[in-house]
Amino acid sequence: MKQISSILLLSGLILSLFICQAVHAAIMPDPVIKSDLISIFKTPVEVKGYPYQDLLADASRKYNLSLPYILAVVRGESFFDSNAISSKGAIGLMQVMPSTASIYGISKQELYVPKKNIDAGVHYLADLYTKLEDPYLALAAYYCGPGGVDKKTFTLRKDCNEYVHYIYRHLKKIMAKTKPHEKTTDSQTFVEQVDTIKHFELTSFDNFLDATQFLNFISTKLPEIEFDIFRNKALLADHERFQYQILSRVDGSLTRENICNLVAEKSGFLFCDQ
Repeated sequence: MKQISSILLLSGLILSLFICQAVHAAIMPDPVIKSDLISIFKTPVEVKGYPYQDLLADASRKYNLSLPYILAVVRGESFFDSNAISSKGAIGLMQVMPSTASIYGISKQELYVPKKNIDAGVHYLADLYTKLEDPYLALAAYYCGPGGVDKKTFTLRKDCNEYVHYIYRHLKKIMAKTKPHEKTTDSQTFVEQVDTIKHFELTSFDNFLDATQFLNFISTKLPEIEFDIFRNKALLADHERFQYQILSRVDGSLTRENICNLVAEKSGFLFCDQ
């Protein structure tokens, strides 16, 4: 019996080591995402119609970062909710940790003030960009810290890379779902009104890949409906994990009930507590 217990214990340790190595394995950045991130720094793009637009634009100019790049982080981190608080204590629009804010002389309470939160978050992101000299690695480090990326080998941890993929989904929304407003020789202007958009949660996934596959599937099946993705950290009894919510936009004649029925018809699955 003791021998069996020892074998089981050893097997558990080996499995834990394997999982740990898998999570911390160094992988290469996605070349398409890397190229797109670099391009928004090389080609100036102006966007309008977002909550806290003026504050975000001021921080973009102050710290010399691409505005769509910053917007994608805010959109993915808090969906423009200035009162958002994570399970680990990250606060506000850019989900800044109080310990990080203190580096820039900003207190925990001040993080609930949009201007202070944006300044701390963008300042930190800009410092990472300066240190790592790459928007992909800087974005990854914003989530997992500088220790999660390696500038010399240009690699990063799997969980850090997943974060970049997640924020990239929001960047694509910002860039692809907007309409040209005017063009100049120096830049392009896009307009997207998001402050009046209302969403509801259609379903959620524990796995990012499953969530994105379903999002792509249902977006193809119902192109007339706007779907989105947002991740929350769920606290369970003995651990915590991310849950990826699939959101649907309620707009005009498309009510929540209408959308739920259409999704059920096209996917064959019942959602919305039906």
